[in-house]
Amino acid sequence: QHAATQNKNHDLSSVQLKTFKKFQRRLNDEVSDYRIAWVRPYKENIIAIGLESQKRIGYRKGLQAVKLAVEVEDETGVIVILR
Repeated sequence: QHAATQNKNHDLSSVQLKTFKKFQRRLNDEVSDYRIAWVRPYKENIIAIGLESQKRIGYRKGLQAVKLAVEVEDETGVIVILR
């Protein structure tokens, strides 16, 4: 886990942390070109996640990351904003 995300986990509520971990696992499994740089609570039911990549990511992989965020949101009720 990246140090920036590790330092911010304490700011998340339990449901936000559950949402983040679920998104992180799926992103690693399905779109491993992305790396999570940071995560921040935005509101009670919203988290913002900063994504980085070592290389230029194509449109299709970007859409796949958004799709994963929506799936996790549907399961946990917490909105995931990707930056």
